[in-house]
Amino acid sequence: MGFEAYRQGTFTKRLADLADQPNMQAHELKAYFDSSPEELRQSFNRLCNALGEFTAAAKMGYTASASVPANTVQAAIENVQKQVQNAVMGNIPSGSVDGDKLAQDVRDRFSTIERAMATETNARSSTDANLQQNVASIQTTLAGKTESAFGFYTGDGEEHRTIYLGYRPKAVIVFQSGSYVGDGNAIYGGFASDGNDIMYGDQVGLGITDTGFQVLNYRNCALNISNYKYSYAVFR
Repeated sequence: MGFEAYRQGTFTKRLADLADQPNMQAHELKAYFDSSPEELRQSFNRLCNALGEFTAAAKMGYTASASVPANTVQAAIENVQKQVQNAVMGNIPSGSVDGDKLAQDVRDRFSTIERAMATETNARSSTDANLQQNVASIQTTLAGKTESAFGFYTGDGEEHRTIYLGYRPKAVIVFQSGSYVGDGNAIYGGFASDGNDIMYGDQVGLGITDTGFQVLNYRNCALNISNYKYSYAVFR
């Protein structure tokens, strides 16, 4: 990296290079023996000085990791400082904090929130299902509600007459225009439902049929007098 220059190489004076019987003065022999440790001492001191410099961390290698992508100690320190600063400012890197790093009380609160959300989701699902059932029930009810239709016919004087509608109504109301529904024993109109006909003696004065309703024009049952207009309301 940046400290290769301080690597100790081969000593300048090696004992292996001395003759078996050196022809040296005593002080020269001592100096020869001391030269290698001295070279090592000087190399070590230069390395210590280099490591003490402000730029030393930038020269020291670092094995990058997923959380600290750096190649030198200096870069790793700066990266960690940046992460701490971001955490203090609220800009925590995504994925850097997992459940194990949270305090137990915080994890308990999250668990409570998750359970509450699950309960609410289940309640909403149940409510939605009930609502759908209610809507379907209302739709069915509305579909079965009575439909109404209004019309009129002009009497033709026939004793028995069927007013054709094309379906069997549930009920019908008939009245002669400009007259009461009834006057004494006279019948000028009335209300009949399926299974509950207006009878005039033993005859049906106003009754339901499979295709509409029938009226009677006989004596005081005047529901089909010639040229008289009759209004009706039918309920299906």
